[in-house]
Amino acid sequence: MDERPESIEISPGDDVSLWEQPSDNAASGGPLLSGNVASFGGQEGGSPYWGGTNEESKGPSNGVWFVIGLILVPIALWIVNVILFNIGDATGVVDEEFVIILQFILYPATLIGGVVWGFTKGNKYFAWGVLTSLVAIPVVLFAALIVFVIVIFSL
Repeated sequence: MDERPESIEISPGDDVSLWEQPSDNAASGGPLLSGNVASFGGQEGGSPYWGGTNEESKGPSNGVWFVIGLILVPIALWIVNVILFNIGDATGVVDEEFVIILQFILYPATLIGGVVWGFTKGNKYFAWGVLTSLVAIPVVLFAALIVFVIVIFSL
């Protein structure tokens, strides 16, 4: 059930109302406001406008979620891929092609899963960070390659 405030009537304080009807409160000198009126100034006490000063944070801020999606997720994927490659190379039991296929499946599955999780669970800044990492990291690497080629050929 949606809690909505009660309606209130505000009258101008004289005998004439904007709606061409005499105001009951103006003639009697009664209150100009009627209904359930709450103050914004009270801290705590059930006021929806003030959070408790001792309230704990409900997790990382939106900027932190964005940085996690932008930087930490690709770094974690890279580390996991290196570990998988080293395990496959050291054991020799597992076919090397299987480890390569697993790496190629893991990267897009994690990114798509991260985006879906971010948008469905309310961490949209994490999802935007992951989506930005799909574009930003390749663009930065490509720009670094262009700068490298320009520096090499300009010497």
